[in-house]
Amino acid sequence: MHKIISIGSWALIILLFLQPGIAHKGAVEGMRIFTTALLPYLLPYLVITQMFIRSQNSFLKTKNKYKLYLNIYLLSAIGGFPSGAAIISSLKEMGTLNNRNASWLIAICHAPSPMFVIGFVGIDIFHAEIAGLKLLLIIHIVNLLFLLVFIIRTPAIQTNLENVKISSSPFQESIKETSQILLLIGTTVVFFTTVSIIVFESVKEILPNLSPLLLVFVASFFEMTGGISLAGEILSGNELLPVIVALIIAFSGISIHMQIIVLAQKAGISIRRYIVFRFLHIIIIPMLYYIFA
Repeated sequence: MHKIISIGSWALIILLFLQPGIAHKGAVEGMRIFTTALLPYLLPYLVITQMFIRSQNSFLKTKNKYKLYLNIYLLSAIGGFPSGAAIISSLKEMGTLNNRNASWLIAICHAPSPMFVIGFVGIDIFHAEIAGLKLLLIIHIVNLLFLLVFIIRTPAIQTNLENVKISSSPFQESIKETSQILLLIGTTVVFFTTVSIIVFESVKEILPNLSPLLLVFVASFFEMTGGISLAGEILSGNELLPVIVALIIAFSGISIHMQIIVLAQKAGISIRRYIVFRFLHIIIIPMLYYIFA
């Protein structure tokens, strides 16, 4: 693994050196995506949810496993990724969740925000709001089925609620935690958008006759939003567009994965289940969307 990272790092350094203009373009695009598409939505939601879970509201302080895990899923579903991972990692650090349950939840509670799927994907890419809604419903139905199996197989909430840490200043702690989460998200979005554009432009230059579909996957591999935008441009009117976009969202992109993995590791949460579930999403969600859309 270290050798792969080392080789990849040297390759990126060489590409940055050879194409500084494209690197700058990628960084600017990454900043644009973060400041205009992510920050305005994530900032208030993260502050509110961080404050909410620190207030020890009865919404999350319960020994009823169905109520607790379904409420956590609801909070995650409203915010979308990586807000769900931020909530679960915070609950793990506070003592509400143990490592096993947090590991399962961070794997299951993985879905894009409703605004992103219905608004951006449905209206801007599919030109049909109902198509975005169908995709969102399929993602959540799959997740909820996994969640139900997890809840049934979990005998009881494996934590001592009496030892849960009570926050003395929920607002200040939520602001501090939110700033760290946003710094992580902003850094990964800018970095992987830059890498995506550098690799994308390099591949186009080296292989000018490469299939447009492969170019879409090259862009989507690193950063989901940019890949979906490119798919909408290149594959507009193609009957495969909805399935390709469903596949891109199911994979989510390396940028999203790194945000969630860093949040999980910061809280000491195992990511093995998260990785397994991403492969399951890649197989199940595009297939179901193709069948039912």
